[in-house]
Amino acid sequence: MSRLDTIRSGFRNSGVGRWFYGRERNEQWIIAGLAALVLLAVVWVAVWKPVSDWQVIEKQRQENAQRLLDWMRANEQAARSAAASRPRGQRPNSVSVIDRAASAHDLTLKRLQPESNGVVSVILQQQSFNQIVSWVSQLEENNGISVERASFDSEDAPGYVNAQLRLN
Repeated sequence: MSRLDTIRSGFRNSGVGRWFYGRERNEQWIIAGLAALVLLAVVWVAVWKPVSDWQVIEKQRQENAQRLLDWMRANEQAARSAAASRPRGQRPNSVSVIDRAASAHDLTLKRLQPESNGVVSVILQQQSFNQIVSWVSQLEENNGISVERASFDSEDAPGYVNAQLRLN
C-alpha cells in the first residue's frame, strides 16, 4: 500500500471522512471545491501576501539607498571643494544653522550634539528619507555643511528611516 493510499484510508475512517463520504457525489464536489478555496486563501494570506509586501518594501529601500548614493556621488566634488575653500575659524554657528534648516524641512531632531573638532552629531528617528536628503542637500548648498558620515536604518513605514549623521 502506498503512502497516498494510507492517507486516503486514514481520512476515510476518520469522523470527517465518514461525514464527507456519507454525502451525495455532487455535495462532495462542492465541499472539495470549498476546501480548495479555503486552502488557497490561507496560503495567500499566510505566505504569498507577506512575501509580496516584503519584496515591495525591500525594493523601495534599495531604490532609496541607490538615490542617496547617486546624490552623494554627484555632489562629492562640490562637497570637497566647499570644504577645501572654507576658511578656518570663520565658520557660522553650525548648530543653529542645522537646527533652523531641519525645522524648515519639517524634521524633528532627536539629538543634536556639537563635538570639540567642529563636527556635529545628529540623530533623527522616524523621519522621511526624502526630507532628510533634501535637508542635507540644502545644508551643503547654502551653508557649506557637509556629511562626514551617515547611517540609515529602515522603519516599518515605507519611506521613513532612522538616521545618524555627522555633519562638518
